[in-house]
Amino acid sequence: MAIASNITLTSSIRVSNPLNVTGNQDQLYRLFSNLIVNAIQYTPSGRKVTVCLGRSDHYAVIQVQDTGIGIPQPELTQIFDRFYRVNSDRSRSTGGSGLGLAIAQAIVQAHYGSLDVQSELGKGSTFTVKLPFDIRPNWGMAKEDKGNKGYK
Repeated sequence: MAIASNITLTSSIRVSNPLNVTGNQDQLYRLFSNLIVNAIQYTPSGRKVTVCLGRSDHYAVIQVQDTGIGIPQPELTQIFDRFYRVNSDRSRSTGGSGLGLAIAQAIVQAHYGSLDVQSELGKGSTFTVKLPFDIRPNWGMAKEDKGNKGYK
């Protein structure tokens, strides 16, 4: 898709050791596919999309950065809403239903992570996914248990 659109797709690995994240492989594939396909669709020919892998203390940090058209600041709070499209003219040329980012957000939340966006109109967008390294839910404890460690 990137080649057909004349977009340079690159990766930047900023870790020296493998990172292990527990999760549903198919859903994580869908998450990153949605983000990368969106980046390619909204980046003009001849520009670049970069996928970066890094880490913080407790999270794998994956960023999808594009040098595309960007998202207007007032729209940023709504882009993860189901069926939301930033601009109907833009939507006609790229297709889609407005569900991709809502699905991406749901997948990230199901994996106890976060999804954030920074964007500048005309310069591009960066979507940052943070997924925890080690999740061990305490499914057996009742919420009302006064000595619980898994609930706040």
